[in-house]
Amino acid sequence: MIKVRVPATSANMGSGFDSLGLALTLYNYVSIEKISSPTEIKVVGKGEKFLPSNENNLIYKCVEKLFDAAGEKMVNIRLVMENNIPVTRGLGSSSASIVGGLVAANALLDNPFSKEDILNMAAEVEGHGDNVTPAVFGGFCVNVPSKNKINYISTPIKDDLEFAAFIPDFFLQTKKSRGVLPEKVLHRDAVFNLSRSALLTASIISGKYENIRTSMGDRLHQSYRKKFIPGMAEIFDLCYNNKALGVYLSGAGPTIIGILNNRSSVFSEKVSPVLNKKMKNWHLNILKADNEGAVILGGF
Repeated sequence: MIKVRVPATSANMGSGFDSLGLALTLYNYVSIEKISSPTEIKVVGKGEKFLPSNENNLIYKCVEKLFDAAGEKMVNIRLVMENNIPVTRGLGSSSASIVGGLVAANALLDNPFSKEDILNMAAEVEGHGDNVTPAVFGGFCVNVPSKNKINYISTPIKDDLEFAAFIPDFFLQTKKSRGVLPEKVLHRDAVFNLSRSALLTASIISGKYENIRTSMGDRLHQSYRKKFIPGMAEIFDLCYNNKALGVYLSGAGPTIIGILNNRSSVFSEKVSPVLNKKMKNWHLNILKADNEGAVILGGF
């Protein structure tokens, strides 16, 4: 049996709409093996009550996709998903499934495809590359699609950054969250985000973290999605009042990420009592950056 670990991912990062993302130390696991009996699919953990455990499962479809791309006939498999990434919370659960299925199937066929091939297949399924890129490569990723290829840079995030994930007990469908965005934006708003996403990229790579708060500025998506996320403004204020470097809506939401500079214990001591008293439907999870991306833990 082959077992693959895939990290959660957080996209957009404020100003970097559909172009920036990072991998986090929260993981899903995909186990796969060939069997002679009929195919078995099992979901354990997050989403086990509603994710399909048949051939409509997203991971299974991605296994089929890779077999087809390799020119191989699909075989009967035992597929087990161990899900720790919350579903429809803006932490890349679908990307983890897509990448997990492709990487597992690739390993099952003795790796006929490169990581770049996996990335491009994953982006084709997902429709964009902002989550699948860090899911494949880990770290902090910039991605730009061109024709049938994702152009990307992945760079490790230093260990002095931590990420406070505020995960609510309600979900927000990506389709609904994207549907509220305008088709056209003002030129000055585009420039506003463009300059800040460049600043964010340079700040993280250079370690000039004092620029992160300014670089979080956004006029393209967060203000439109805010109406779907009760408590969003309060979480932003709570983070900044407790010295977070920056705060942003993760992906399409509703999870909110606060960026910390190695002060998670102090931050948690200050923030947790507020959540427990006034915002009990929000849960704090302190994470680090994952700089490996999807990895094969072994075949056994």
